[in-house]
Amino acid sequence: MKLYFYRGHQPNFGDELNHWLLPKVFPGFFDDSEDELFLGIGSVLFDHHPQAPTKIVFGSGYGGYTPLPRFDARWKVYCVRGPRTAAACGLPLDKVAGDAAILIHRFHGLAPARRAGASFMPHWESLQRGQWEAVCRLAGVRFIDPRRPVEQVLQEIATSEVLVTEAMHGAIVADALRVPWVPVLPFHRSHHFKWHDWAESLGMRLAPYALWPSSALEAHVARYQGDGGALKWPGRPLGLALRVANRAFLLAAAARLQRAARVAPSLSSDAALAGVLDRLQSSAERIRQDFAVRA
Repeated sequence: MKLYFYRGHQPNFGDELNHWLLPKVFPGFFDDSEDELFLGIGSVLFDHHPQAPTKIVFGSGYGGYTPLPRFDARWKVYCVRGPRTAAACGLPLDKVAGDAAILIHRFHGLAPARRAGASFMPHWESLQRGQWEAVCRLAGVRFIDPRRPVEQVLQEIATSEVLVTEAMHGAIVADALRVPWVPVLPFHRSHHFKWHDWAESLGMRLAPYALWPSSALEAHVARYQGDGGALKWPGRPLGLALRVANRAFLLAAAARLQRAARVAPSLSSDAALAGVLDRLQSSAERIRQDFAVRA
């Protein structure tokens, strides 16, 4: 059974959690055989998986980035991320369990640690468009890079007093580790659906805090919902103007981030978290029974 997850040209914490966490939940399950594909953490319910393999779905979500998959007998849907995924895919609500990454609550293996200060974790795309490491330095907020190794990011989240996060799996892991978090929805609205999908699985309504773009390119993306166009590779006259503008964006974003670190954070109730964990564990047990490792 092959563990499928998205991997771009650089690692991203939410996607890399698959490789780190799911072999702990399903020891001995995964190899390189593509007869069965295991779909776990991420918005990986889409229309371009190969038709022939059996697809085992465990806490995955639909992101709205692609057409919906066509479910047939080769899809074994044990549970999905949230009610919006279930509705989009035409699945009953009893298939909703929560994002599989929530199981980090029971499998993280971290020693108790002292928490110190606020941290900020951007969406990985914002690192290509913005100046967030510099923003964090100005704001006096610890910068958490989602491209770093999973163990390092986990430790940095676990030792935060509050996590301001534009990365959804930053919020998911913080909530599972009982670290209060402040949601910041990405500037590109294509990422918003999945945030609400996950939050609603825990009975939460998001109260996102709006950050200021940290660069002219981010401001362009926020306004026009594209990829930034000519601002990505500016010529000399435009480049000079952007350097001046970006200094102003940097200062404004730092002031806004400082305020974000002081707003009332979110955290799911202990009862809601326990319910999601039980549903995920129940689904995991059914998978272990149905696809027992063959000696």
